[in-house]
Amino acid sequence: AKIVETVPWYDAKLYASTQVIDEARHVEVFARYLEEKLGGGYHVNAHLRMLLDDIINDSRWDMTYLGMQVMVEGLALAAFGFLHQTTGEPLLKQILRYVMSDEARHVAFGVLSLKEVYDGMTDAELKDRQEFAFEAAVRMRDRFMSQEVWERMGVPVKDIAPMVLADPTRGLFQSMLFSKIVPNCKKLGLLDRNDKWLRHRFEEMGVIQFEDWADTGEEYTAFALDAPPPEGAIVGESPAKGD
Repeated sequence: AKIVETVPWYDAKLYASTQVIDEARHVEVFARYLEEKLGGGYHVNAHLRMLLDDIINDSRWDMTYLGMQVMVEGLALAAFGFLHQTTGEPLLKQILRYVMSDEARHVAFGVLSLKEVYDGMTDAELKDRQEFAFEAAVRMRDRFMSQEVWERMGVPVKDIAPMVLADPTRGLFQSMLFSKIVPNCKKLGLLDRNDKWLRHRFEEMGVIQFEDWADTGEEYTAFALDAPPPEGAIVGESPAKGD
């Protein structure tokens, strides 16, 4: 509801109101799936909770859009796509397909809404957005340590953490989650302003290789329910723009 309240354009408020309905539907279906099929879920991870609190508490509408539409929903879109490709459970696969169709629209709308605004910002203003995007990326990366899972299983987190960090598949999974975020940040002009500040941070994180993958503003129609997306539009194997 924060995006409806803060965005300054009436048409954007109308679209944002449809997103609120979409998200309520997502919460309901995932809650039911977890409860009825898996016996329950977990509370929101502490890293994600802190990020969401920062997004909600910031009074600037574009920060809400950058945080939710581009960063959080961009990562969710990639994560859902990864699970959609790897799961063999038919009901979950169908749920994910419907949810991804919604999420792709949300991310694309965020990118389109912010592009012109960010083009007109000063370097100082944009540096604030670059730092916010990087902090959000770090928090979302760190949430995949699965501390809650190990605690429920009775495994000391301090003992399992080194093994989790050393798992080569973890690094691949984490980097793939940024396959939607990095190209969207590039389209918004966040990578290279201020002496390529955000580009250097993403290089340090090992995710800059996704910069030339299609941004969601270009590929969101591939997620339409009446047009099953190619493999690359879901998570991996994404070609460079124009392919």
